Amino acid sequence: MNPERVVGSLASGRPGRTPKAFLALALLVAALLRVPYFFERGSSADLRQPTVDAGFHDDWARSLAFGSEDASDWRPTHYADPHFDSSPYLRPPGFPYLLAGVYRVSGGSHLAAVAVQMILGCLSVWLLFSLACRALGPGAGLLAALLLGCHWAPIYFEGELHAPALLIALELAFAACLLRYHEGRRWGWLAGSAFALGLAVLTRPNALLYLPAACLWLAWVGKRSARAWGRDALWLCAGVLLTVLPATLRNRAASGQWVPVTTNFGINLYLGNHAGADGLIGEDPAGIATFKTCYDYPSLMARLETILGPGASHGDVSDWFADQAWEWIGDHPAELVALTWRKLRWTLGPMEVGHNKEVALERRASPALRYLPMPFPWMLGLASLGCLLHWFGRRGASLGEAREEEDCRRHELAALTLCLLVAYLVSLLPFFAAARYRVPALPWLALLASLSVPMFRLQRSRAMLALGGACALVVLCTWGAPQVSQSGEKWHVERAIAQAMAGNPAAARLELELALDVNPTSPRALYELALLEHGQGRPAKARQLYERVLRSQPTHHLALFNVATLQREAGDLAGALSRFEEAEAASPMFAPAPFNQGLLHLRAGRMQKAARCLERAIQLERPAKRLLQEAERILGQALPEARQAGLNVAPLEDLLQRLRTPR
Repeated sequence: MNPERVVGSLASGRPGRTPKAFLALALLVAALLRVPYFFERGSSADLRQPTVDAGFHDDWARSLAFGSEDASDWRPTHYADPHFDSSPYLRPPGFPYLLAGVYRVSGGSHLAAVAVQMILGCLSVWLLFSLACRALGPGAGLLAALLLGCHWAPIYFEGELHAPALLIALELAFAACLLRYHEGRRWGWLAGSAFALGLAVLTRPNALLYLPAACLWLAWVGKRSARAWGRDALWLCAGVLLTVLPATLRNRAASGQWVPVTTNFGINLYLGNHAGADGLIGEDPAGIATFKTCYDYPSLMARLETILGPGASHGDVSDWFADQAWEWIGDHPAELVALTWRKLRWTLGPMEVGHNKEVALERRASPALRYLPMPFPWMLGLASLGCLLHWFGRRGASLGEAREEEDCRRHELAALTLCLLVAYLVSLLPFFAAARYRVPALPWLALLASLSVPMFRLQRSRAMLALGGACALVVLCTWGAPQVSQSGEKWHVERAIAQAMAGNPAAARLELELALDVNPTSPRALYELALLEHGQGRPAKARQLYERVLRSQPTHHLALFNVATLQREAGDLAGALSRFEEAEAASPMFAPAPFNQGLLHLRAGRMQKAARCLERAIQLERPAKRLLQEAERILGQALPEARQAGLNVAPLEDLLQRLRTPR
């Protein structure tokens, strides 16, 4: 079959058999590679017991699907209530809402969520094939689809409760609709493009930078074809804003605050830009409090009330962190340039920078993923090869060598893809580097790499020059790239936590011992090992391990709380009360600490202090009812005995009356 005839038939909307066969091949390969990883994830403890951001997404989605009143069925008791119903969105809502829909239909199945994400992965392969095939031919479409469908990173994140699979599908749908609108000028395609981009912004807000990139491309193609482009750009912007508007109105209705999408912009900007920042995420922003997960954010807000005043809102806290970051940026331009360069090298380099999980070690341990391609710089090199071949082909072509319409179509696709790729990579640089965040750039790299297929007939000297340039870029991105320690300590601890939560203490202990072999003073490993000892009825050994944790981290509120619990069980009530108070001071939003203080005060006959502590705990825990119901039960039992002892029970009676008053 003549390649030129194939491209011509695709442009006219009459695809032949070859494109269909190539698409079927690409989808078959993508699906076959996902099947073994699907079953691998089905047997993974960390999928059933997600932690960090994945755990937050899981909690949020289940609260949406089944109601926040039942959150104690899945949310660990030591996590503060995120108040999903009454707070503005802390993280982007797009993926949790998709996850909630899957849970609602499947009865809360984690594996169903993985299946849906893998279907989205295959959908992305189809969209990418369609984009490349329409402009470059079926061979280019097959190359682009295989580069994305066979790459290990999208498959890996399809098995996690994270957003890359959804974002990739939305960004490709946005680009496909925009190109179809440019070809046919049908308003439905422009509306679809705006809607897809709006959903992408709700999935990851930095996708908003695709909007100016798309407007720039519309201006460029409008100038080339003498079309009025301003109205197209205006309607595209309006469509995106209308798609995002419901999230803004929901934030206003839930919290009374005008928050466009999320309130985590400020702290993420600060984590990427402050004195001592190294391009990676830190856990102690501004020395205020630990910020390991989104569950720590309420405690962080409570600490900032000493600076911002009582009742500081999510928006106030975000603005404060953003102001700190902008101030540092303005005062340290040279350090900012060096830091941004470091982030860029991490973003384009060969290392898989861990964030929630040690991605590189996870891949190495996976039988389904360890042999799949390919390092990020290699994808970047293939993309640069496609761009260079396309550029040399255009400069070397004469009017009689290629049809102008097909050449124009290729050039427009290359320009749009390059604009979107640059926009996305730039959107990552103000924050911190992590492997998860660069995955949505892979489709654009695959699409640019497919530009090389129509240029196979390029003269040899130009082809070798392009190949040399691509290899030089790979070497530049690989050689001398900054390194991140991947000793395995964090990886083993994460696996131990998942095994412990899944009810496999022996497997958890083995993982913790491996972590301590790497770092004998690891606070996380020591704390998790202390939990195992505590749970298996060895309090002396558990307390010894907790105290070792506190020697290196005196404000570890969970270690303080658990030591206080052991002291109370041993009869040291004064020591237990002191440690419970320290735990509350370390994490002001941790409701069990004041609740247990109240119980100790109640036991000692200090009724007014008991009432204050219990009320403080119940207010922190709402809208969940676990502590409220427990307080009602305990007070109902304690009041008769306190009256007989002649104690002043008025504060407790008043508290009990307020607890029983319907709200």
